[in-house]
Amino acid sequence: MNYFIKRLVEFTNSTKKEEHTANIIPVASYLQVDYKSRFVIGCFLISLGILVSTSGGSWDITNHLLNKPETFFAPPHAVLYTGVALAILGSVIIFCGWRSSGIHYPELLIPFKLVIAGILMLIVAGPIDFGWHSAFGLDGLLSPPHFVLLMGMIMSSVGAMLGITKYNNNTTNNVSTTSRVSHPSVMTRLNKSNYYSKSIILIVVGLLPIWLSTSGLIGMFTLPFSNTKYFDFNPEPSLAVSFATAGYPFLISFILFSSFELTRRKFGVLSITGIAYLTINALTVIMPSESLLPTLPFYITNIIPIIAADVALSISTERFYYRYIAGALLGASFFMIHYPLITHTYNELLTKQPVWPSVTAPIYFGMIGYVYPLVVMPAVTMGILGVLVGHRLIQRVMCIRL
Repeated sequence: MNYFIKRLVEFTNSTKKEEHTANIIPVASYLQVDYKSRFVIGCFLISLGILVSTSGGSWDITNHLLNKPETFFAPPHAVLYTGVALAILGSVIIFCGWRSSGIHYPELLIPFKLVIAGILMLIVAGPIDFGWHSAFGLDGLLSPPHFVLLMGMIMSSVGAMLGITKYNNNTTNNVSTTSRVSHPSVMTRLNKSNYYSKSIILIVVGLLPIWLSTSGLIGMFTLPFSNTKYFDFNPEPSLAVSFATAGYPFLISFILFSSFELTRRKFGVLSITGIAYLTINALTVIMPSESLLPTLPFYITNIIPIIAADVALSISTERFYYRYIAGALLGASFFMIHYPLITHTYNELLTKQPVWPSVTAPIYFGMIGYVYPLVVMPAVTMGILGVLVGHRLIQRVMCIRL
């Protein structure tokens, strides 16, 4: 009798222990999922903010070139600072969640540090810019405050993209596992389709600010817009041309190929990302200038090599030479994708004509016939290199699970 009573007590205690554990595990799991969801929301806001901010900055450069009257409350400035505010809001969500959750994830540490460091640089750049203007008046494209601002944009957008990528990687694995284990149904397929749609949006929004801000960094060291009353930071023309010829094709190929890889090689994502970039450039650089509006159809034709690269990659994901074809197509299109601002870079070395907004298009189309044959092969090489580096880097990132 005592034996049965003893066994009953042990069974009761073990049942209570299991109930206690069952109550704890869902709570811990909920906290973990909840923080990761907040983290990716913060990353999305940061990427969206940097995207809006860089678009406003591009519009502001165009207004300067057009010599339009400007105040602090000018529309480009409003767009720029709205983007900065969104990015700061996203970083606050990430930071507060990190502090309050009490759970620290080693795999999120690098994105977290990059985001916080980048946003701090954005915040610090404001007072530095005010002090610079107070001491030296108007500054050029390349100046210490602008460099701090742009590096902050790059760091925070890269950190946000890493956070989005790791979240997507983990969620994709979970969706695939659930689909294999559970009975296939219409609801499962709908949920999976809904997830992939959200994943594509996150990836595209995450990559665009990296593309725009890094492109701005290349432009900072290649465009002759930095000669002011006190300082001449204009780049040496031959170095500027070399940097533009190597940097732009590599960046275009790297970003667009990454969009293809990060979305599990889905056809159409590369095209969406490329068209989004072309749209932003057209809206902020070409359309504000009446003299450049007639050249808009020429700029729209850049869609052709982007879609062709998307098709080449989708034909076979296993054959490497299709990647080389895609990289070559994307790299070779850099001289057209970065129209019209790239005119100023090559003009400094080749023609040295005064480039006013009204003559930008004639100078560009006058030089493209003899400049493009000289730069196309280096551009193709850098485009292929961008694909190779993108493939290797994405493979490393995708292996890390949350």
